[in-house]
Amino acid sequence: MNLSELLAHTAGELLDDRTTLVDGDPDSLYSDEYIVRQLNEAQRILARRAWVIIEYGKAPAGTIVLATNKVLYDLHPSILRVFDATPSSQVAPLGRTDDILLRDPSPVGADAFDIGEAAAREDTALTGATWAFATDAGTHQLRVYPTPTAAQNGIVVSLKVVRMPINELTLDDMDAEPEVPIQWHEAMCEYAAGKALTLPNVDGEFRTVGRTLLTEFNETVRLARQERVRAELGTSRWGFASTTAVTR
Repeated sequence: MNLSELLAHTAGELLDDRTTLVDGDPDSLYSDEYIVRQLNEAQRILARRAWVIIEYGKAPAGTIVLATNKVLYDLHPSILRVFDATPSSQVAPLGRTDDILLRDPSPVGADAFDIGEAAAREDTALTGATWAFATDAGTHQLRVYPTPTAAQNGIVVSLKVVRMPINELTLDDMDAEPEVPIQWHEAMCEYAAGKALTLPNVDGEFRTVGRTLLTEFNETVRLARQERVRAELGTSRWGFASTTAVTR
């Protein structure tokens, strides 16, 4: 549904708050501006709690461009998580690790003194084609390793991300559609109606209806998360550790 349809359904059907008058100002309790704010909040809740917006390699959130000697890249503020990253120069995704491991020159299992000595003696940095990335370099920052050179300058890295909505619904564009999938549009309307019916100036019996709508919305968000988790389940095979497996 586009915004015009969302408003008509929320205000006209769920709230019964729109009447056509021959003359005079419309007699309505809830403004379009208020309902649109609640519709935006509803899709933010769905995106944040249930991760319903997952995409791969779509600008502006799903891409970064490598630059010479640059290892830290700002992620789009809408991103909640980066699943994987694949440079345009290859098919397979990069390895993923923690930021500290990309900056730690010490061998595995080293103690504090060995780590400090290795760090103090480190005077060269590996450069070249990107091998790995980490997303905990800073708030909404991604680190690549090793340091890109002029040969990697301009390579686009496609990110598979889960994100929040980027463009909010506004009354300036009544044809705009929410960024969450269409199956959750009805729930957005129920949330907006529920918030409207729980305002302080609403009679008690209608507040009960509003709280019921909000409860149903929260249940829908839970089911949306459940569906997303179920969709991500993959087939698996038994794996046996060579150090514990025994042949008889």
